[in-house]
Amino acid sequence: MTTTHATKLAALLALTALTAAACGSSEPPSLFSTGKVSVGAKNDQPGTGVVHNYKFSGFDITVARQILKSVGAEPDFGIVPSEDRSAVLTDKKKDLVVATFSITVDRMKELDFVGPYASTYQGLMVRKNDNRIRKPSDLAGKRVCTWPGTTSATTLQGPDGNHIAVYEAPDASSCITDLKTKKVADAVSTDQMILYGFTQENPDLKVVPDITFGSANHYGIAMAKGHRSDCLKLRGALRDYVTSNDWSHDFTTSLPSIPAADPTWETDFKPRVETVDSLSCRDTPRT
Repeated sequence: MTTTHATKLAALLALTALTAAACGSSEPPSLFSTGKVSVGAKNDQPGTGVVHNYKFSGFDITVARQILKSVGAEPDFGIVPSEDRSAVLTDKKKDLVVATFSITVDRMKELDFVGPYASTYQGLMVRKNDNRIRKPSDLAGKRVCTWPGTTSATTLQGPDGNHIAVYEAPDASSCITDLKTKKVADAVSTDQMILYGFTQENPDLKVVPDITFGSANHYGIAMAKGHRSDCLKLRGALRDYVTSNDWSHDFTTSLPSIPAADPTWETDFKPRVETVDSLSCRDTPRT
């Protein structure tokens, strides 16, 4: 074989190897490659995710900005209803969802999560001057409002919610209206973290401190499967964030009602690194 033929053959083999590697790669380009990431967020949850004067604010929003900044990108927020959070990712309409989206075993089969960035139990909110409901047994026969796309109704229909009359309104705002007008709802139930946020803009409402339901809900940053490298980068950024002073500062800035009501709020709401590692970028929780 001549030197020329050998050179051509080596070049051809190299090209073939590169082509095979490209074809064999199952992961698409990084979500961060353009520096801009589309993020689905809530618009009707004060303290966690809300829109005022066309600007997004709340703890979800701050978390998204802080974590994406660590990987050299910034969020482009768009509104996503609770019931559409999975669909906007699987349909490629959003890159990420940061919208008080609880990590569950079933959701981990369909989506990748980075989290938790906060944890909370499901609780109960009533009118501030209504003292009828102080303990779980007081809920017997009471009408409690939830909304679609959350795990709240399912939890209330389980053993912890025995004898509660649960109904779903179209969204969180509708539940708040039902409660405040006294026409339909005796209480609203969803995660305590969200409920405390509602009380910040509705001082005529209160969270019942001694009533919780089910197990802890762990909020995660969600993405479609197939971006595991990006997921791991975000996991590293989140681990740094929750172990810094920034997490506590940002949480109390967005949700001052929680430390005002709960002296052990960091223990109750701040995630541990071990939990982040067990739930992030996995198809099933690490046991």
